[in-house]
Amino acid sequence: RIDVNHSSNGLPYSIPSGNPFAESKDAKVRQEIWATGLREPWRFSFDSMTGDLWVGDVGQGKYEKATIVRKGENHGWNVFESFEPFSNQYRKADAEFTWPVFVYSRHLGNSITGGYVYRGNESSPYYGAYICGDFTTRRIFAVWQKDGRTIKALQIGVTPSPVASFAEDLNGQIYLIGYDGLIYLLGLG
Repeated sequence: RIDVNHSSNGLPYSIPSGNPFAESKDAKVRQEIWATGLREPWRFSFDSMTGDLWVGDVGQGKYEKATIVRKGENHGWNVFESFEPFSNQYRKADAEFTWPVFVYSRHLGNSITGGYVYRGNESSPYYGAYICGDFTTRRIFAVWQKDGRTIKALQIGVTPSPVASFAEDLNGQIYLIGYDGLIYLLGLG
C-alpha cells in the first residue's frame, strides 16, 4: 500500500504509517507490503458496502482461491496451497495463516479471475454474493460468506469468452470483460 499523493525518501510516493511493515528496518522487507502469502493475485476489488478487500489468487497445481485480505495477514503461500500443505521451505513454527474464503479444485478450472461482491438490486438472490470466474473453463461462481467462511457457493453460468476481468458500475451492476474484447452485463437481478 502506497500514498501516491505524497513523496518521501526520494520515492515518488510515501509509505502510510499504518502499513504493517512501515517501521521495519530489515532491508529485505518492503515497507509497502500490506499482506503476504498470496501466490498470484489476479484481480482484486473492495466490497462497496463493507470495504472488504477481495482477491482472486491463482493456485500452483491443485486449487484456485478467493480470499478477503486484511492488514498484516499471511495467506500461506508457499507453505500451503489453499488448505493443503505444499512446502516446508519457508515454514516457521510460530506462523499464523489466514485461510481462503472460497476454494475450487482443478476439475472446475485452473485460473481464477477475481470479481466483485454484487451490490446492485437488494432483492436479487445474488445480493451480497462474491462473483468471480475461471479463465480457462469460463465458469462463473457466486459465493456467499460469513465471517470469512463460505456458507454457499454455486456455479451460476458459463461465459461465451474466457474471463479476463470484471467491472462494477455506479449502480452495483457487474460486468464481465471477455478475452474476446467484449463486455458482458451479468443479469444478476
